Amino acid sequence: MDFMVLHTNQHQDPLMRDDIFSKMGYEPDFIYPGNYSMGAAIDWVCKLIRQHHIDLVLVNGDTAASLIGAIAAIYSDVELGHIEAGLRSFDEQMYEERNRVMVDSAAHYLFAYTRHHADYLSKINDLRGKIFNVGNTTIDLIEDFSPELSRMDSGRYAYITLHRKEFTDSRDRMVKVFAALNTLAQEFDAMIFPMHPRTRTAIAQHRLGQELLSRVRVIDPVDPFTSLSYEKYADLIITDSGCIQEEAYIFGVPCVTVRENTERPETIAAGANILTGFTIEKILHLSRSQRVNRQRRFPPVYGTWGAGRRIVRILQEIAMKRSRLTQSGSMSSQYSADFQVID
Repeated sequence: MDFMVLHTNQHQDPLMRDDIFSKMGYEPDFIYPGNYSMGAAIDWVCKLIRQHHIDLVLVNGDTAASLIGAIAAIYSDVELGHIEAGLRSFDEQMYEERNRVMVDSAAHYLFAYTRHHADYLSKINDLRGKIFNVGNTTIDLIEDFSPELSRMDSGRYAYITLHRKEFTDSRDRMVKVFAALNTLAQEFDAMIFPMHPRTRTAIAQHRLGQELLSRVRVIDPVDPFTSLSYEKYADLIITDSGCIQEEAYIFGVPCVTVRENTERPETIAAGANILTGFTIEKILHLSRSQRVNRQRRFPPVYGTWGAGRRIVRILQEIAMKRSRLTQSGSMSSQYSADFQVID
């Protein structure tokens, strides 16, 4: 299938753009050339859809870029596919949750990572798209690039990522969580914390002292492959990231999620992940109890390698079926072909 990659340029830092594409072995065909804003990026994608006669926009996840692509597809009257469809935290305050709901509602093809996500989508009465349980594309990434994932640190260490708005916007929460991490650091050879720019900015704005993390090894942000390497060999992962909950599960590393909800309930059900909220006592107690799961094997809820190929095959089959229907004159509208939930 002919395709092109459009980059909205929301993240202009080379670490979050150029370095990633370089390691993945490809690059964007087009990068938004101006100062980033959602409205301008939507107009830019619409223009490229017209210029290059794009038939379908494929977006991933719950990011601003996924919503930009979805809106551009709607107003360009082309099809929309959503990878990672069906995730829900049921937290209306999360921007990501709003993005998920809107993109799922607009999509013609919804590619779910798990049976749980597909079942949830199938219960939405007014959903217009067709649902496909294809598995998690992260498994493809981890297996394809496994030689890149080498041990970054010796000894028994915890790997930490904390950056979400509901955490950084609250001085009280940051103080409590950092105090818990500093206490836990005595029980590991190292606590490795690549600090997100938002978290670093919040520390300065809230005027938090360095002593709160005196036992924690705070480092600069790392690229995704370095992060995956740290995750793979960690004794414990402490995070508020959604994707890292999945990655920890795939690696078989116990995860502690410093949030009050998660859109990855499968990880909780399997015992691979646990929610702590923001109290010192719960973070300490649940982190200690979760460490015993380091050697456990978790059920393969995210499927097997090949999710990306399965998505491409489905899109090819849809295009072929539409072509046959168009040639026979039996297709009454652009989206009349019927496709059921498949595994």
